[in-house]
Amino acid sequence: MKGRVGAMHSVMLVDDDHPVLDFLSAVIPWDELGLTLHSACKNGLVALEKARENMPDIVITDIGMPYMDGIELIRELKLMNEELRVVVLSCMDDFTYAQQAVKLTVSDYILKEMISRELITTLLRELAGDLRRRDEEKAQTLKWKSIAENQKVQLKQSVLQRIAARELPDTAWQPDAAELGILPETTANVAVLCRVSSSTEETIRDDLALMAMVESAAEAVLQDGTGAVCLPYSGRDCVLVFTGGTGNGGNASHISMLGRLRSAIQAMPGVGASFQYLCIPPGSEHFREGIIALLTQGREYAFYLKPGELVGLKEIPLFTDEDLFNHYAEASQEIREAFLEESAGRLEELLSKWMEYIRGKRFVPRQVKEWMLKLLYDNQMRLMARQQFQSTFSLELLHDTITFIDHIGRLEEWSLQFFYERLPYIREIYQETRRDEIKKVKQYVDRHLNRKITLEEVAEYTHLNSSYFSRLFKKETGMSFIHYVTHIKMERAKELLDQSAQSVEQVAEQLGYENKSYFTKLFKLHTGSTPGEFRGEEGTRNGQPQGTGRHYSC
Repeated sequence: MKGRVGAMHSVMLVDDDHPVLDFLSAVIPWDELGLTLHSACKNGLVALEKARENMPDIVITDIGMPYMDGIELIRELKLMNEELRVVVLSCMDDFTYAQQAVKLTVSDYILKEMISRELITTLLRELAGDLRRRDEEKAQTLKWKSIAENQKVQLKQSVLQRIAARELPDTAWQPDAAELGILPETTANVAVLCRVSSSTEETIRDDLALMAMVESAAEAVLQDGTGAVCLPYSGRDCVLVFTGGTGNGGNASHISMLGRLRSAIQAMPGVGASFQYLCIPPGSEHFREGIIALLTQGREYAFYLKPGELVGLKEIPLFTDEDLFNHYAEASQEIREAFLEESAGRLEELLSKWMEYIRGKRFVPRQVKEWMLKLLYDNQMRLMARQQFQSTFSLELLHDTITFIDHIGRLEEWSLQFFYERLPYIREIYQETRRDEIKKVKQYVDRHLNRKITLEEVAEYTHLNSSYFSRLFKKETGMSFIHYVTHIKMERAKELLDQSAQSVEQVAEQLGYENKSYFTKLFKLHTGSTPGEFRGEEGTRNGQPQGTGRHYSC
């Protein structure tokens, strides 16, 4: 509460005379003065311990007390808080004590025989007003400081944006860059793309606070003749410019500073960062091209860098030309089966396997996000189809969330959590019936969609009479067994038509239908369109051949 305008200030009372403590506690109009009683202490030693736990704003203390007298207490408290207001209340009419109190800059020295409600109220009102004015001045100072800092941050962001805008002339950014200490025409520089992350276990810090920590760490590792400027970009990406280089930009001292910068940031609790650097020779055009390279190639490649990793931009390998969607059907089927097994461990294992494959190949991050978006979306749609209810699930929200994720490790963590949160619903689907036989049959159907499944077959599987099983299934699920099988198969058909290039005949055969016409009839009854119309075979969608599954983009 302290330091905020309008906050209640606290008063500590210290005296070995209990009647005096009782009198002061009772006569001071606390609410009227906007004050609170901090504590009433019987000697200086007790008061000191209380102050160490929570410092008061005002202290009214006696001088002559056992264990620790008032003069010694004031001296100790002033070392802890030089702005503390102190009133000495004493029965000692001795100039020596008063002189010592004045040296300790106490607010007033009052003899106990002169105490009255009016006197103490007037004195505390003046002290409370003084404290409020102090707080208001501090608040105003902080406000102006915050405004100045924000303006400086905005200037830095603006400079970086103007440097990266090729259509703008050098004169549009050089004067402001020079004001920040960046002089690319006369000195070489080392530019570093820094992607900062903070642990979810730590207190969440805002982006500007993290940028300030990075800049502070950079300034702490500077050597003579060098400077550092932190230019925030977006999110938790910033460009650090180490100035004062010679030759083609980098030298041993700059590289050494980068190593120390990495160590300094790694030492911060809950904070990590990856670094890509580029040595830039003198010349504004060299500088602009280097910054643009960091903000394009560097930001994309940072998707794969581990916290603490430090690499030269020119050393990073190219992304693979391989199409990740060629593996979509396999990954989707594996995830589907893990869900049917209700296995959290298997889901984690599969997701880890595919993300390691992606890391090893270095697919373009945009494609990785599209791939994961479709995997999560299709999983959600399968879940909703089995639950047969309207959901508030939002594809747009899922899209925006994945788009914002800037690191493959975070994408893996978030996606795994997405799956984990939906596992209970899968279990609920299979456990929503009162009979274990129905659960077993649903699982049996999910595992045998590739062939014809008859009522007699599943009745025998559950060791029940077929007529009894039929009535039981209808009672527990609200639909006939044949209707249920058709519903699940048609939902699977939609997935296959959407995410593979198989022909309608192949999809029908994969779902146990020998007759394409019969399959087409069932599909139209279920979806309102034929398989060909559903797939859109009359043309292409979004400029892509059908069957690629690329219906979403990040």
